[in-house]
Amino acid sequence: MLARFALLAAAPLLVVVPAGQAAPPTAAAEVPPAVVIAGTPKERGAAYGKQFHEGIRKFLDQEIYGAFIQKPSPKPEMLRYAAACGEVIAKECPEIHQELLGVAEGSGLTPDEVVLITLHEELYHRGVLPKVPHCTAVAVGPPDTADGKTYVGQTWDWMETVAGWSSVVEWRRTEGPSLLAYGFPGLPVGAGVNANGIALCWTSADLGAEKLGVRVGLPSYVLLTHLLYQKDLDAVEAAAKRDQHAGWFTFVLADGAGNLLNVEGSPKGVVVERAKGHMARVSYGSRAMTQTPDGQPVKFQARCQKMYDLLRGSAGKADLRTLQGFFADPKCEISVGKATIDMMVFDCTDRTAYLSRGPSYKTDWKVFRFGAGR
Repeated sequence: MLARFALLAAAPLLVVVPAGQAAPPTAAAEVPPAVVIAGTPKERGAAYGKQFHEGIRKFLDQEIYGAFIQKPSPKPEMLRYAAACGEVIAKECPEIHQELLGVAEGSGLTPDEVVLITLHEELYHRGVLPKVPHCTAVAVGPPDTADGKTYVGQTWDWMETVAGWSSVVEWRRTEGPSLLAYGFPGLPVGAGVNANGIALCWTSADLGAEKLGVRVGLPSYVLLTHLLYQKDLDAVEAAAKRDQHAGWFTFVLADGAGNLLNVEGSPKGVVVERAKGHMARVSYGSRAMTQTPDGQPVKFQARCQKMYDLLRGSAGKADLRTLQGFFADPKCEISVGKATIDMMVFDCTDRTAYLSRGPSYKTDWKVFRFGAGR
């Protein structure tokens, strides 16, 4: 399995391996359908943990222990933090807590280690590591789309050490809408679209992070999963406003009817803004989080402002290809070289996912649909 991840790091395709099948020896032109995970929450977690156990262990060793131990916290302190956050997960998101217990069972890790992986974003804000560019997240819908559909997408700008590790998993749930999820070993949901047409993409945020650090609460990856498990945007907003998160994030969500939602959090609290037409984020962009007085324009991060310029220029004409082009075309200046390891666009109206490796790894868009996986 480790050889598989080394292969995928250089592969141009979003290759996923269905349960029970061996990894292909080389990158194939035909991409298999998404892995399907079904059953009770704990059964789903156990199946995922067993399927991806070697990758999960590698991510833990390389991207958690190797990257964060003594930067600044020793391993026992990190695990104590994970245990404290695990108690919040059990209280606020019992379904996800059961899934994580299953992942621990299937992968052979302890529950605290599994939770620690989901705290990657929070450890990033506590640690002393070189900064990587923030992702660019965007949503666009009527009246800005030519086809009347709503899209949510992003560049995934992250560590080049995990380029090629991502996969798509279809989580078939009976407790609520199922989910087509983009993720990494141990981080099964990093972005996605649910069967009700709610899609979520996001970007990190660090305004004052060096001073505030993080708090005990829901890891960002757990919270975004919880939001994608909701039936509609009203439920998403209610769940977000419980203000139980641990760290820093900017979530961009939408539904198939063209309703756009921004959820931004820090250890001081959470704010929610709604919009129509289009929305873009690189770090914070809400009036509250950027501390922009009423009557004054929000000063966006430079790449975010570039995306807004592109969106305004495409108003009334935007569609799937428009967003794919914004992400993949170097002239648009949205992707950030090799740090853009993946790109994605979720069609909220048709509940479909389109994903590609980043331009530096050869753009090659693939489509994933509910019910097509194995």
